[in-house]
Amino acid sequence: MASVQIKLTDRPGSKLEIGNTFFGLSFEAGKVKDLQSYFKYYTDELYLLRAGFSEETWQTKDLAVKTYEDIFYIVDILQSNGDAQRPAIRDLLCSKFSSSDDMGLNRSINLAVRLWLMINMQDPEFEGTRHEATCVQWDDKTSLRTFFQNLFPESRWKITARSSRLGPHFTAAFMTDVCGLKIEWTTSLPDHLRLDRRRNEKPALKIFPYKCHLQAMIEGHQKSIDKTRYVHRGFPIFVSLSDDWL
Repeated sequence: MASVQIKLTDRPGSKLEIGNTFFGLSFEAGKVKDLQSYFKYYTDELYLLRAGFSEETWQTKDLAVKTYEDIFYIVDILQSNGDAQRPAIRDLLCSKFSSSDDMGLNRSINLAVRLWLMINMQDPEFEGTRHEATCVQWDDKTSLRTFFQNLFPESRWKITARSSRLGPHFTAAFMTDVCGLKIEWTTSLPDHLRLDRRRNEKPALKIFPYKCHLQAMIEGHQKSIDKTRYVHRGFPIFVSLSDDWL
């Protein structure tokens, strides 16, 4: 898999390799075309690492990761250690990234999560990079599993997927014209259906449009032989939400 050695400053290599790492080995080449919007997000996210007036302000300056292989390695560590806290994850990464400090490792973990799970885990210093997405931070005292579960708290109301679906007339146009809402797209999954009232203009309802990414995650879990290790060891909420979100 030589293409994963490509530097992050270059265009991604094999989309199939990305799919196999993030969505499981059952991900096939025929699925790539269904994920074009996700792969555009992936490429854009890497481009944003070099956003700024000079190289001194770029995110790439302090990252431990340098290649796609490095990203895949971190995702593999996260998938295998969902109950670990961030210091333990850093310890596991030190053997490969021995020259990096804690900040470089933390930022590399953040990048891996953004690319893998489409959750805008980002340092406050760079929270304006994607202005449409709410920035979240993982601390050193919370396990990865608990952190993700806190992002998606269980509803207090127990309703079926069928009863939770909106009627055919409850459209984006209806919410805009009748409810007075502004629709905003977001690249961060936890933002989906979040109502943003922090503005003088119309309240904004955030919509996560990457259904293809959710579907690939769920299918990868369902086809995984070792379900205790795959995505949901670190992100168990995906399966329980699948019927409601898709």
